[in-house]
Amino acid sequence: MSPDKLRNDPTKTIEKNEMRALTYTKENFEQVAIILKKGGVAVFPTDTTYVIGGSIQHPEALNRIFALKERSKEHSLPLLISRPEVALEIAVLQDKDLDLLKKIWPGPYTLILRTKLRLPPGLLGPDGTVALRCPDHGIALDLLRSVGETLAITSSNYSGKPSPRCFEEVPSELLDHVDAALDAGPCPLPDGTAILKVAGRGPIRVREGCVAVEDIERVEDLLKQLGK
Repeated sequence: MSPDKLRNDPTKTIEKNEMRALTYTKENFEQVAIILKKGGVAVFPTDTTYVIGGSIQHPEALNRIFALKERSKEHSLPLLISRPEVALEIAVLQDKDLDLLKKIWPGPYTLILRTKLRLPPGLLGPDGTVALRCPDHGIALDLLRSVGETLAITSSNYSGKPSPRCFEEVPSELLDHVDAALDAGPCPLPDGTAILKVAGRGPIRVREGCVAVEDIERVEDLLKQLGK
């Protein structure tokens, strides 16, 4: 949503918060974790970009994210997970697939998989799929473990603008409408994740992102083995 619309549209329920950026420390990290766990919305870094996240246990947090980004719930939010094992609880996978997933995650891959859960509106694609990724970023993983293994996220930018790789690139107008923001320095990777959809006879490459073609091919070969 554009900054002007956020300020001038009285139908939106987002209210401006007196929020200041929190430089990464143990105490500030714990503060952000508590806010997320209680249903707040926060900005934090991953391996590829700064994101806005909210707990999937709190539908009101998800609603705020969709309103802030002016995003239709038909365009579902991806889920960050703390470890590959969590994917087995969410997606249609077999226990033996875990060894394959551990060769992919943590890493810059978003996998679109069929889900076996009834997820809140806005997390499920129209074809019954969910987008999962396990970031290779210590702070993001620690935050996930503290909050409950899974967070719904989206990049902390406005539509059509570049995804911020450092905190200074996060729009100040966006920061006015979240409950916390953790500044932990630049993200280590230069672009977004690769996106692969696991469907039918094999994986479909949706986006290459920051990943070299030869590494995507390696992961595609692994994904062809899921369920076999």
